[in-house]
Amino acid sequence: MRSRSLTALLPLAALALALSACQDPEPDGADDTPDVAGPPALVAEDATLAWSAQLAEDWSPTHAVAVGDVVVVSSSWEIDEGTEITAYDADGAVLWQQSGYGGALLAPVGDDQVLICDFEESWTVSVDDGDVVDEGDADDSRCPVADDDAGIPVPRNDEAYRVAGTVLTVDSPDGSYEIELEEPPSEIWGVDRGVLTFIDETDTLHLYR
Repeated sequence: MRSRSLTALLPLAALALALSACQDPEPDGADDTPDVAGPPALVAEDATLAWSAQLAEDWSPTHAVAVGDVVVVSSSWEIDEGTEITAYDADGAVLWQQSGYGGALLAPVGDDQVLICDFEESWTVSVDDGDVVDEGDADDSRCPVADDDAGIPVPRNDEAYRVAGTVLTVDSPDGSYEIELEEPPSEIWGVDRGVLTFIDETDTLHLYR
């Protein structure tokens, strides 16, 4: 009886193995592209000036994001469509630079990458060294959207921030608090756990964290 039961099971086992072999472990069309990170966390109540950096004359920031301790800033030349993407470490030292065309927009990807989108293409790089991880089209669905003609501004993630002179007011879910800035900013960007300011008169960036 034992051998006959085993014999009866063999065709079933063979069928199961055959079906398993035919199954595609990763179905065609499955999208394993990493998602961009969610909204950045607000700057802390005890934030102070972390670092300052100087942009070249006639250059101004377009967009900024933070991935961990690294802050990535895209800046545009006011004379033509030139774009530079610069990564700063926790002390404000330049980690790497890249160039693009048109005002590049940025999106954090995972814990150690950033997606760069300019007028012509998109590419994902490691925030540590700027090495290209992936390349794509300018219309990547993960790219931030900005359209001057349609009245869609560059996303600044500054909805919780108000500036009056050198006082930055943060409207957090737990209540409002104020942070004293070094100089009155011309523009601000909310980045993860921080705020980046730009002073147009001196072409200076300040990061508060």
